This record gives sequence, C-alpha cells and structure tokens, in this order.
Amino acid sequence: MSTVLHSLLSRLGDPTVRDLAWALASPNLLQHSPLAPDNHWYSQLLTEYQPRLLELDAQPALLHRHCQPHRRLGFYFESLWHFFLLDHHRYQLLAHDWQQVIEGTTLGAFDFIVWDQQLKRIEHWELAVKFYLISQQDNAFDSAFGMNPRDKLRRKHQHMLHHQLTLSQQAPVRQRLTQLGLLPQHQRLILKGRLYYPARCQQFLSEQGERGTWGLESPEPGFTPQHKLGWLTGGRHSERLDRKQNFNDGNGNWYIQVDEEWLESTNMKI
Repeated sequence: MSTVLHSLLSRLGDPTVRDLAWALASPNLLQHSPLAPDNHWYSQLLTEYQPRLLELDAQPALLHRHCQPHRRLGFYFESLWHFFLLDHHRYQLLAHDWQQVIEGTTLGAFDFIVWDQQLKRIEHWELAVKFYLISQQDNAFDSAFGMNPRDKLRRKHQHMLHHQLTLSQQAPVRQRLTQLGLLPQHQRLILKGRLYYPARCQQFLSEQGERGTWGLESPEPGFTPQHKLGWLTGGRHSERLDRKQNFNDGNGNWYIQVDEEWLESTNMKI
C-alpha cells in the first residue's frame, strides 16, 4: 500500500468511502501481469479523486445507496468502481455488465466499457478482488488458493487474461462493437486483493502487493474477525466466527485462520 493511500485511509471515517479509496488505489495483486495498469496509474486516480473522497466522507449517503444492494464481496468491489466511473468527470461509462448474446449463445460479458476523456480512447476493463493463501512459498503462483480451495490464483488470472479480456476480439462481438462505435482500443486487467503467506515467510510473489499471514492457530490478541465486506480495509466486525476466518488488528495487519481440512485439500490440488 502506498504512503499516500495509507495516509488518506487514516483520515477517512466512513467504511464505504475507505473501501472506495482502497479499491481505486491499492496495488495490483500480481506485480507483473499483461494488460494490468502499473501501480502509478492507480496513484494518479487517487490524486485526481481525493478531494471528492473527502467530500463523500462528510456526506456518504449517495455512495451508500449505490453500494447497499451488493452484499457479496466481488459485486461490492465492482459497485465501488461503478460509482467512481459514474462520478468522476474524466470517464464516461459506455457499458456495464453488458452480456454478449449472439444467435442465442452467450459469449461473455463486459464488466466496463469506458471512454477516457484524457486519453481520448475507448477502453475495456475487467475487475476482480481476490484473497489467496500461499501454501508453498517456493511455488507461490501455483500454490495460491482461496478459502474455497477450488479457487486458484493461476486459474482466475488466466480466465481474466485469455477469456474475459479477449471478448472484443471474437469476430461476431467485434463486428457488433464496430457497428456501434464501441470497439475498445485498450484493455485493463484490474485484479486487486491480498496474498497471505505462512508465518516467517521471506519470499513474496509480489513485493508491492498487499499481504497478510495465515495459519492453523488462533490469531494473537488484538485481531478481530471481519465480516466479508470488511476484507478490503477492515472495520466491519463479525459476530460469527467461522472455521476459516479473516482477522484484522486495526493497524493494517491481516491474518487468516484455516483448518487442517483446508490444508489437506490444497495439497491434493497442487
């Protein structure tokens, strides 16, 4: 996390506004990925939008109404970006969650098609927020699993890169977009989240990305269980304690507790 983002989060009191700032300016989950913006691009977005974030922190009702229907973390993350694109003068949102159905067959959907007023071009953005646990530090990319062990970092990244972001290149979709004047000239893979490593790990898949630790034991005192929507910036205490639980200590430190069953299932899938 950049110093600027960390400083801003300490100033913002509303959890949803904090999450919006984090969604925009947190670093890429992976340090190197084709089609991913560099982290400087996110920092520029934060610089441009920071005055508005401070306004929203004082009066967050509009943002709350926009995000309120979305209780699943992925949809909530997307709704934060959706609000930004509708609210920021630099961008014109041309399409959102646009299903491509050709002759009765669904070929995919665009998360966002955007006109960038500054760069004067149409862009296609695909978004995801993911939280993965690294089970083998010397083989981190292939051993990164979600709390649902069927969710793997490699599989998600490849799907975004080779399926979602190539949708406009499929001939019938490309023809439709060209006729409508909506053919993207640029693509962006916006994959954010946090990677959790074993305790005392010294090898990191992404030096710049956000990270936490994971283990089988309960966390140290001071860590509180987080509701799923609290996984971005914390501050959303969960009364329910699950067998696989994400914790935060309020100072930017994160810990996920898992069980032996999770660990065995990941070993079987590597």
